[in-house]
Amino acid sequence: MVVVKRNVGETEKTVRLLGGLVFVGMSMATVAFGESLGADIQGLVATATLLVAAVLLASAGAQTCPANYVLGRDTYGGDRSEDDA
Repeated sequence: MVVVKRNVGETEKTVRLLGGLVFVGMSMATVAFGESLGADIQGLVATATLLVAAVLLASAGAQTCPANYVLGRDTYGGDRSEDDA
């Protein structure tokens, strides 16, 4: 089992939370006002934006990002003893 340590700092966490909420809003707006797109495209766009929102919100909540890990990025910089708990 691969354990990814925290690598998302407070500023990045805030940006991810705000971005996630924006994508949730976009998904809701697509469902509410996107009938001119056609049902298939409307559903596809709403689902895609909701998936992006879920990834952003989950990575913000867990303060881990596999992409950051692969790229060697670490904006966490906090007390690493919390990771061991």
